Amino acid sequence: MPRYHFHVDDGTLLADNEGTELPDLQAARAEAVSAAGELLRDLDGALWEGDKTWIMHVTDQDDILLFTLSFSAKVSAGKAVFLPEDKRRID
Repeated sequence: MPRYHFHVDDGTLLADNEGTELPDLQAARAEAVSAAGELLRDLDGALWEGDKTWIMHVTDQDDILLFTLSFSAKVSAGKAVFLPEDKRRID
């Protein structure tokens, strides 16, 4: 069974040297999303502080980069209105 590594970088790289055995790439993608959700919850709001981007690089057992997940949060600096594309008007 292939081994996948889930490396986390929040400004400091936390390498996953052990990895996880999973049946295929689809399972690795599902595991990455699940693990990312858990890690973001564990940050206890730290994602909202500053202008940080949190990244997960997923590699195979040969250290080939398969995909990357990235998360960031931006807080509006003032009053902002969200207008979906279908609600926008051009004056």
